[in-house]
Amino acid sequence: MRCRRARDLMLARLDGPIDPKADRALEQHLVDCDVCRSEWQRVRAVETLFRSAVVRPAPSHLKAQIMHRIDRRDQARRAVVGGIVLGLGAAALAGLTLIPLGLGLSGSLGAAPALLAGAGETMTQLLVVFAGVTRVFVALLDQFALPLGALALGSVFAALILNGLWIVTLRRLRVAR
Repeated sequence: MRCRRARDLMLARLDGPIDPKADRALEQHLVDCDVCRSEWQRVRAVETLFRSAVVRPAPSHLKAQIMHRIDRRDQARRAVVGGIVLGLGAAALAGLTLIPLGLGLSGSLGAAPALLAGAGETMTQLLVVFAGVTRVFVALLDQFALPLGALALGSVFAALILNGLWIVTLRRLRVAR
């Protein structure tokens, strides 16, 4: 038997009875190998020390402290996840608002070389472009921003309500334990 296998069997023997054939092989190895025999004596001494140790109950406030720290960690995790979700929702809302605006501007800016060619007509054309951008922005506000803003606000309130219900449910489950 190799020393590595003997160490595995020693640890298994500490946990409980092992196969009689493996036990005999381990005993023979311990007779033949001074290193493993010395290690077995140290392991048994440590086990005896642990078994003879006085077990004292934990302080009564320890459980409350541990549960409080777990609750704080869970609340922090929920706050981070909620912040990420809220940020992603705001980014999506901004994208839904700004992308059509940018597309409207890119169509209007195709006339930029013509605007720059004539000085007198440039101001007139810039006013036309500004008026077009304003119309696009107002149309976007009318079509997308207000309904999506209301939807986002409703979603935030629904998320807060569901989060509150989840916290209440978890607290009731902890009390039931």
